[in-house]
Amino acid sequence: MTTQRTILITGASRGIGRATALALATPGTRLILAARSASALAETAAAASARGAEALPVTCDVTSEDQVHALVAGAATPTGRLDVVVHSVGGALVAPFEQIELATWEEALRAQLTSLFLVCKHAAPRMAAGGVLVNIASVAARQAFPGWAAYSAAKHGALGFLNAVREELRPRGIRVTSVLPAATDTDLWAAVPGTWNRANMLRPEDVAAAVATLVSYPPHVTVEELLIGHVAGRL
Repeated sequence: MTTQRTILITGASRGIGRATALALATPGTRLILAARSASALAETAAAASARGAEALPVTCDVTSEDQVHALVAGAATPTGRLDVVVHSVGGALVAPFEQIELATWEEALRAQLTSLFLVCKHAAPRMAAGGVLVNIASVAARQAFPGWAAYSAAKHGALGFLNAVREELRPRGIRVTSVLPAATDTDLWAAVPGTWNRANMLRPEDVAAAVATLVSYPPHVTVEELLIGHVAGRL
């Protein structure tokens, strides 16, 4: 008898998170889908269910420790175990660093970096050997772009944090991967100043397919960092 696999995905209401939920929505899979938008989350859950998965939408602000704790505890029910965790948070603060207010800076880092800390902190104790923990980062964790100081700081921080988490979880057989996509055609770009050629961007489904491949590897195979680019190059 095959054991049901439990997967937690944050940011599952849209963009890469939603695409990943659908890519992993197979029969015999239990998906716990988290995001702040209840209506969009319900649509993702319905689409995942139509593909044969058991999908449970949970509204959650992943910058709140109480909400993350409750999310993870509920996700691990009834087996007490999480097999796969995918953390995907959208949004970007784009402005010259001299124009960024302190409160706005701290909010951006909390959304991108503190949320990752909270998810890892509460999910890791529920994971066992063979488990997979994935963070959707960005090429901005490796490359610098003018006007993207806050976003780059958060993504660099997330990469460094997850590198340390990987080494702490390695003795337990839990695999940790940072996925670094190039520019991806999501709703994020509607709020970013400037003109962008979205035809030369990755699609959310491209990144989701890579995550699905990572999750499919045997328990002894780990990919520590995956950089995904577009053949057209940088924007």
